Formats: sequence, structure tokens, C-alpha cells
Amino acid sequence: MVILLHGGAWSMGGLEYTSKHAQDICNKGFVVANVDYRYVSDNISAKDLLADIDAAVAYVSEASNKYGYAKKGYHIVGISAGAHLALLYGYTKKNMKSIAALCAPSRLDSSEAVDFMRKNGHLDIIEKLAGTKIENGANPALIKISPFNTISNIPTLLIHGDADNLVNVSQSQNLYDELKRKGVETKLIIREGKGHDVGMNTPETEIQNIIDITEWIIQYNK
Repeated sequence: MVILLHGGAWSMGGLEYTSKHAQDICNKGFVVANVDYRYVSDNISAKDLLADIDAAVAYVSEASNKYGYAKKGYHIVGISAGAHLALLYGYTKKNMKSIAALCAPSRLDSSEAVDFMRKNGHLDIIEKLAGTKIENGANPALIKISPFNTISNIPTLLIHGDADNLVNVSQSQNLYDELKRKGVETKLIIREGKGHDVGMNTPETEIQNIIDITEWIIQYNK
């Protein structure tokens, strides 16, 4: 079973963002749950989005007997904001066999990330995600919702475009280095010339991304 999480800056989008990718993974022989979650707001933060994912995983597990797949031992895949949530959920719940994160914001507590969001008028989204006002990158709430700071021993595949102007490729490079330092099984694939869609909107690159993701899942589907 693959749990798939769409992107959309935690504040827009839905299952339509990942429906084709879900079908493509399914065509490789996997059962896929294309999962939606609430948008952040003044009353909804990262913990609520993680609760939505947890509820979806519980629902999928409960339905396993009916549809004939495993009750546990799932894999989680996310794109952009969904990749952030996949990492955060995987590392904190520790109930996934592997994680695949595409163009993931992994360190929201860095001053560079905060400054970037402020300059682009999106700091309010991060504040809603953290559930608090942000003055600088050292805010404890940002540390708590940054996957870089919650790493656990879950095999992690990272895919990122080196021309991403929304989430700098350094976010995945730094997470990869930290995973290696902590002895976690990991792999980093950098897509040359690809932006924030990491090639998922280009047929040949999307196919390669799906191959890399499914090969990673097979490797850790034990």
C-alpha cells in the first residue's frame, strides 16, 4: 500500500493534483491511497493535517480485509507540501516502511526559508502551519514542524529539481546529508534543469520519477 499526498502549499489543491501519479504507481502493481487533507487556517495547523493523514491510514488499514491488501507496513509518498507532510508523518509516527519525498520543504526553521516566505508574501501560511506568529527562524514551533529535526530510521528517497525556485534544492541536499550522518538509508536524486514540479508534468521525467519511487518501495517492502 502506498499513501500518496498532494502538494499545494498546505493551502490549496486536492486529489486531482496527484490522480495521474496515483494511477501510474498503481499500474506498477501497487495499491494506492490518494489522500486529501485539510488546508491550514487560523484554526488548523500541521498537527491537524497529520491527524488527517493518520485517519486516512487507519481507514485504509481497516478496509484491508475487504479489499485484500496488507493491514500495515505501508509506504508514503509526497510532492511539495505533501512531501513535507510525508516526511513529518513518517518520522514522527514511525509506522511507514519507506518515504519518498519530491521537492520537499524539510527545514522551515531556517532563516533563509523564513525570509523567502516573507519576501513572497507567504509567511502567513507557515505561521498557520506552525500555529503561531513567526519573528525569526529560531521559533520552537518551526523546529517542531521541520522534518530535518524529527528524523527517525525510515528509509528516505529524495527527488529535487536543481532549478526549483520555490523550494531550493539545498533543502533536500541538507536533509540527505543529515540522514547519512545519522545512518538512515537514503538516496538523493537531483533532476537537472527541473523546477518545482521536479519533472512530474513532463511525461518522460514523470515516468522516471515513478520508476525511481516504485523501485525504492520494492527495495524496502519486506
